[in-house]
Amino acid sequence: MRGMGRAVTIMVAAAMLAACGDGDDGAARSADPGGSSPGVGASPQPVVNAPEGFDTAKGWQETVGWLPEDAENLTVGAAAKAGVVAFLQKKGEGYVVDARDAATGAPRWSSQQWQPPTLPENVKPDPSYLPQLLVVNEEGREYVVVWAYTPRFTDEDTVSLVAYPADSSGTEVVAAHTRTVPMDAYGPAKVVDGGNGLLVSWEDKGISHAAAIDLSKDRIQMYDESVRLPYCEEVGCISGRVAGLSPDGPVVTLSPAGFGVPGVWQASDALPPGADLQFVSKYENGRVFAVVGDHVFSLWNAEKGLRKQGGISVAAVHDLKSGKLKASVVCDPQGGSGGLSYDPVLSPNGRYAVGGTLAFDLGTGKGHCLWEVGDQESVHLVSVDDDGTAYGHRRGGDATVPVTVAVGTGKIEELPQDTEIPFLSLPGIGGFSLPAATNGERRFVFLPRR
Repeated sequence: MRGMGRAVTIMVAAAMLAACGDGDDGAARSADPGGSSPGVGASPQPVVNAPEGFDTAKGWQETVGWLPEDAENLTVGAAAKAGVVAFLQKKGEGYVVDARDAATGAPRWSSQQWQPPTLPENVKPDPSYLPQLLVVNEEGREYVVVWAYTPRFTDEDTVSLVAYPADSSGTEVVAAHTRTVPMDAYGPAKVVDGGNGLLVSWEDKGISHAAAIDLSKDRIQMYDESVRLPYCEEVGCISGRVAGLSPDGPVVTLSPAGFGVPGVWQASDALPPGADLQFVSKYENGRVFAVVGDHVFSLWNAEKGLRKQGGISVAAVHDLKSGKLKASVVCDPQGGSGGLSYDPVLSPNGRYAVGGTLAFDLGTGKGHCLWEVGDQESVHLVSVDDDGTAYGHRRGGDATVPVTVAVGTGKIEELPQDTEIPFLSLPGIGGFSLPAATNGERRFVFLPRR
């Protein structure tokens, strides 16, 4: 179940766009329209038009109301192993993590207040400078991380963060790690679960930089574009970038192409079917677009015989530790960033992976491309259950239609127009983000599967 934390926090971005409010704290409550609302007063209960298979008479909900309307910041993360959903809530002038039991919504733990650095007087406030939350996996343990990017303009920018074990308990939990990462650039910064640890990355005048933060040992390793793979001496490499973190070292993706873990594995030893071996060399082809959980997601130039108008790529999934090819599919890159409008996510059991127009069954090695299926518009997927049922929308012009996709077969089924689809999947639970209420709050509802 590793990787769910990063997937969840990324996928909730689209759900948070309309969030706004006045800083009121949220409170967990029953999702039953007839249930009570402790700590929330007379707020109406939401009614969720969920797909079949979810019990809308049960469940729980939480409210987040402190984000401005134009913010895209992430305030929700799920730790599948610990069985918690964590929310970043405003408290006074600072922020706290409120962790709830994923199945019941009961309080599991809450953190001490954290105050991010104050913006310099010469820096105009911007939603991208607000704190964000994500869940990071490292050596089998989950951490809830809260971070904020602070621009300086007259000095080094910084990323400040605090980390809490996801399996904590009680109130006023003290951060296990506190760290400030200096950046010799004028941002922005990208902070992600690198697969096996926390990865902070940024660019300065086109040069890639990264900081790998080891939460278990409270240490940091800095990288720049000089990172290389062994074959660089043979074919030459312009520059490298750390795209993720494996248990044995950084996942390096090179310019113009090629990737792997230095001294451990390289992707050219596990080429996906249909990859073009004549593209400069077999080394200089694949490039990483995401690392999620125990998997590296990549794109490859396809053989000429597979190419169509506009070009075709091969999308592939490799094992993070060994580099072994897990699944691949030929897919038109016009579907977004290699067929992706979202970063990929894993099912809670780790068997299925979906993202935008791509869907993979990692058990059988089969992939599906959902970009312009037949005479229909593309399907873009955002979550997937343990049984391989994926959820998303079919896009056509200005309209979107909710759909489910059976990842094992690629079969698409359209749902009624007013159906809400889950933005995340946890064992036995689906998470839904409802449209903003009249008071500007964003409500997240968690429903059990029948």
